[in-house]
Amino acid sequence: MTATGPAFDPARSAILRDILHETVATAPPRPSRTRFAVVAGLVGAAALLAGGTAALALSGVLHFGSPDVPPPPTPSTTLTPTPTPTPTSTPTPTSRPIAVQTTPIQRHDVDQLGAASWSLDLPGTGRSCEQRDIYDIADGLALVQLGAHVVGDGSPDCQDDLQHVSLSLVDTQRGTAIWSREWSWRAAPMYDVDVIVLGTSGRVLVADQILGDGPHEVIDLATGRTEGEFAGQKADIVLNAVAVPGDSGDIVMTTPGAIVRVDPRDAQTPRWSTAISGKSSWVYPPAGESDFLPVSIQLNEPYPTGYPYEYGRIDLETGGLDSGWSINAFLNTETHPAVVSKYDASGLPVELTGLDSSGGTTWVRQLPPDSDTFVVRSLTGTPGVDTRFSGPTDLIAVVSTSELTIIDSSSGTSLWTAAATRCDLVTGAGRPSPLVTVYLDSEHDAIIVQHDGTRTCTFEASTGAPQPVPDVPSGSGLFFGPENTYVFPNEPSGDLVAYDRQSGAKLWSSTAVYPGSWSFAGGYLVRLDGDRLTPAG
Repeated sequence: MTATGPAFDPARSAILRDILHETVATAPPRPSRTRFAVVAGLVGAAALLAGGTAALALSGVLHFGSPDVPPPPTPSTTLTPTPTPTPTSTPTPTSRPIAVQTTPIQRHDVDQLGAASWSLDLPGTGRSCEQRDIYDIADGLALVQLGAHVVGDGSPDCQDDLQHVSLSLVDTQRGTAIWSREWSWRAAPMYDVDVIVLGTSGRVLVADQILGDGPHEVIDLATGRTEGEFAGQKADIVLNAVAVPGDSGDIVMTTPGAIVRVDPRDAQTPRWSTAISGKSSWVYPPAGESDFLPVSIQLNEPYPTGYPYEYGRIDLETGGLDSGWSINAFLNTETHPAVVSKYDASGLPVELTGLDSSGGTTWVRQLPPDSDTFVVRSLTGTPGVDTRFSGPTDLIAVVSTSELTIIDSSSGTSLWTAAATRCDLVTGAGRPSPLVTVYLDSEHDAIIVQHDGTRTCTFEASTGAPQPVPDVPSGSGLFFGPENTYVFPNEPSGDLVAYDRQSGAKLWSSTAVYPGSWSFAGGYLVRLDGDRLTPAG
């Protein structure tokens, strides 16, 4: 394998690595991990213990929600060293199946802002350094993660070693928590907790990134109950695991000296294991509908140029490792991925290569000078992914300050090329190419080029002809619904203003304390202010 593409640190920045290494090296020894209590909020409480130190015990509390009856307060439990059976519990019946959707999640616009139809207080600490993430699951369903605490801004409320994480499955149409889980433990507040939706298996992996005393288990998506403990490994200071697409529920994980595919409920029995020669390795999510994962390996000795990494691709079924490309080079389209196969001296792409499902070449084309490549995004959500990321399409945009070309990623052919001078695209810092995000609005046959904050330039998707729409007022960022454009006018506040995209008419405005607190969760527009989730409109 050889290094391809511009220099890239595939894991963490050197600064973060140094901080984490120093934190782990200087932290006092921790007691062995304890099993955690499981409490079903609607049918009573019981405790499950398997030894350990009670003062540092990890708690994992399970609450079941109901549209009509709020869960009662969790009874206190007395910790004893004697294990007891796992309590059985039945969640509140629901009229809908609980499963990861297999198609893109359509978004539901909000045209007017009235009184919120519901308000949901989720289990959190409200601390300023509490992480807040929402993951799309299906139409009207989302996972909401509160915590862990990540220090870095000197916040006075985040300097102790108390950690807390909760995960809740929320019906975002009706405003009910179907279930909630909580974990509390003692640890340096320097890292986060990973939530990995395990494909369409109906399971979720929850694990603290350094595999310490935090959560480390596989839970059932429908009920929130624990299905198995995750006895994972890590090749570096933090966990690196990627879900295998489909219904297997497996992950591919890096370990000291190897990359393995495992069922996380039985992580000590790999389906395959591939030895790695290097200091460490890192795997990345698959590109499109490919059968491999991109891999980077930190070499024991750098190349003569001083570059410390090599790149490859590992087969999901067999674990076979072949040469590959830098993760920087991948264009992760919906089904047919591509890579930038050559760069010029300034780091701009000059050649694009299409890939089949195994990583073989299907087409090659040259790119015009001073241009850059971008996957065209959809206006939909992707199941299992953070709600802040729009789903990909199978279109690739080649953008310069003078023209825009749209490429079909399955064949590498140009659908059209259009002049882009009217867009007044601004070049990136130290680069002759513009930095943009490109979207497909299929409902209006439009390609939207977002640039320079909240400016947009629109083309007819089928022909490339100009399709001007009114500009929205400037702001720090925006996102799109099917008909509306939502603008953050003055971050770091969480204020949001909605506009009709075709007419430019202002529809409504609202405020929120936290920046980035608005998102389409399960397709419904919500805001997460601290630990409270409310709908828009």
